Amino acid sequence: MMGGTGEGASPIENPFVAGSTAERLYELLARTDGERTAAELATQAGRDRSAVRETLESFAALGIVTERTGSPSTYERNDRRFPRTADGATVLARERSLEELEARMDVLVDRVWRYQCRYDAETPLGVDCSAVDVTPATLADWEAARAELQRCERARRLRLREVVSAVESEEQV
Repeated sequence: MMGGTGEGASPIENPFVAGSTAERLYELLARTDGERTAAELATQAGRDRSAVRETLESFAALGIVTERTGSPSTYERNDRRFPRTADGATVLARERSLEELEARMDVLVDRVWRYQCRYDAETPLGVDCSAVDVTPATLADWEAARAELQRCERARRLRLREVVSAVESEEQV
């Protein structure tokens, strides 16, 4: 394993120049979970692989990502270096009704399903990027829809827990 561990390191806001590969990659890493190869991140960011690879090496040296050597190497964000914000699911659960969450989930499920059918892949990572109609913007929209769907699902579970807790409390009275 290479790169800084970031032990005790404080989170940093995105300090990179707007529109740069570093800025785009940092924003992508902020909303991406798990390990990714430089090629996967380049595709998702819509950037040149060599520029992304070079930026990832810098990020590893800064402790922003952890590099796992292999064939190919993979990179994972160092959560200690990313600002903590209120969990999106918690905010959604607080601000939206169960019915609103479920209605939004229906829209998102349909959107994700259409992308899956269009590209014959479960996720944007499974798409053949040599296809004519594939654009980084399309893949980013698909990934954003998947992320929002996951947040809505977590928010729905939180709301359901509240409902169950309220019912149990009433039964105890």
